[in-house]
Amino acid sequence: MPSTSSTFSILIHYSEIGLKKNNRSYFERLFIRNISNHIYGLKHERIRLISARVLIENINANDWDLFKIRLNNVMGLSSAMLVIESKSEYLSIQNKVDILVKDKDFSSFRVTTKRHAKSFSKTSIQTNIDLGSYIQSKTNKAVKLSGAELNIIIEILREKSYIGCDKIVGFSGLPTRSQEKALSLISSGIDSPVASFEMIKRGVNVSFLHFHSYPSTSKQSIDNVKQLVEILTKYQLESVLYCIPLLDIQEKIMSIIPDKFWVIFFRRAMLKIANIFALQNKQLAIITGDSIGQVASQTISNIRAVSEISDLPVLRPLAGMNKDEIIAKAKNIDTYNISIKPDQDCCSYFVPVHPETKAKLHEVLRLDTKLNLDSDYQDALSKVEKFIIKFSGE
Repeated sequence: MPSTSSTFSILIHYSEIGLKKNNRSYFERLFIRNISNHIYGLKHERIRLISARVLIENINANDWDLFKIRLNNVMGLSSAMLVIESKSEYLSIQNKVDILVKDKDFSSFRVTTKRHAKSFSKTSIQTNIDLGSYIQSKTNKAVKLSGAELNIIIEILREKSYIGCDKIVGFSGLPTRSQEKALSLISSGIDSPVASFEMIKRGVNVSFLHFHSYPSTSKQSIDNVKQLVEILTKYQLESVLYCIPLLDIQEKIMSIIPDKFWVIFFRRAMLKIANIFALQNKQLAIITGDSIGQVASQTISNIRAVSEISDLPVLRPLAGMNKDEIIAKAKNIDTYNISIKPDQDCCSYFVPVHPETKAKLHEVLRLDTKLNLDSDYQDALSKVEKFIIKFSGE
């Protein structure tokens, strides 16, 4: 833990915001507001913008671990580092480095300087060399450019410089709710929560829709989905989850449509209901967890047969990812342990022995004429349950 006799701040770098031009200030304001909401309750003096960075000023260094947890959930954040502020003068920086490393336990170190103020008296390389020699003479520790235990990072700006060595890397992306609304079809499995996260990371304002087959299946999938949305809410602070029963529609489909097409028509029904619901709620796209070829319903032919019924664009952020990549991401965002809990999914519970893998669209449309589900869609929508989930700050 750093010496608490010094004043510490947090220096934050944002991600793609730096590529914005005319509307960059909008994204910066939203990013700062999101940071403020995420760290609510943690003591700090103020948050301000400095030279395309964000500074959280005057924090208690003992709270740094709590700040790290909160800031890691902020979309658009590239990195955050606990820093000591210094004048942009070499001797002042040297003095602050002394304070920073005083109580550190390390056997090797390196210095990484980023000189943004070209008026500074030394180049970045000269600063690295001079400070490295100084620290080595004071500590008798080894300089190690690759794999050093301690990396002392110095950012030299025009008026102030910032020195730190404890840095976290964020998810990057765009600030939460910087884009328009979309509706994510979420199950209790591994894929759809990851797909939802990927869209939250792109700044999309995501709401969630879950279909269930209760009472033919247990309520476990609903309970698991609630837990998953609670986890995802830490990334966007507030979420709305809607649950809609699909059982009556499934039973009608199974009574009319050949069994090899059941899952395709279940998915078409869900997508149609999602379209109706999204349009009523001004959501402009549907999000799914489809990954090409992962299961029978996710071949390109079957995706085409399902997507035909949608008036809204269907976003599939996992389309090119394999299962190992999706699992790794699920573990990274903390949804994996909930997603592997056993339950009964509304589609997997009624999967036929030999499902169609390459549905012909004309055949699906021909079979569709035998169904008249408009009133069934409205009946399902009339039974929607709504849950508002807010980030607890813990």
